[in-house]
Amino acid sequence: MGNDSESESEENCCCYMGCIKIHTLPCMPQVPASEADGTSENEMVVDPDSQPYGMMGVINPALARPRNNRSKKPTPQQARKWQESIENVLSDPKGRAFFHKFLQNEYASENLDFWNSVKELKKNNPSGERLKKDVRQIHEQYLRDSAENLINVNNRLKGAIKDCLDDPGLEIFDEAQRVVYGLMKEGAYQRFIEESHIQTLIRGD
Repeated sequence: MGNDSESESEENCCCYMGCIKIHTLPCMPQVPASEADGTSENEMVVDPDSQPYGMMGVINPALARPRNNRSKKPTPQQARKWQESIENVLSDPKGRAFFHKFLQNEYASENLDFWNSVKELKKNNPSGERLKKDVRQIHEQYLRDSAENLINVNNRLKGAIKDCLDDPGLEIFDEAQRVVYGLMKEGAYQRFIEESHIQTLIRGD
């Protein structure tokens, strides 16, 4: 009985943050393969000063709280690795936590939250009604015009996604994820890896 309850809890936990695998969806434009979801699968991370729970009380994978103060401070080797590429930041749980904190200060943390939600959707790979539910939750939080955490994508793309909500495929958010990845890579990430900021992280200021 206890095991069934734990299993159900784990399943529900996966539900919100989504998991999209790629099927061809006729109503969506074809998206070229990109590096936008090329990171390895890692455990969840939480930003030290962020609320780790999203809708329905589900932990937001973009925000992992370090377990102690020592874990908040990156080693010089870690920080230098982050300077090499945004992929190194996103594939490192601690890197994601620090980058999320940085994005919060720039009022742009929704970009990483959305990127991570789509990544989790693909990883969990729901189907049928579960897929529809997960897709709608992501759409409600990040793409609806009155969304609390609206991401910056054009109306054409938002409309194309909305048209597919009743019959979504796992690739429904691929283009939006690619756009958001590009915004982070060319914008906030460049400021994140500036030497003065990296030194601040290493010192633990």
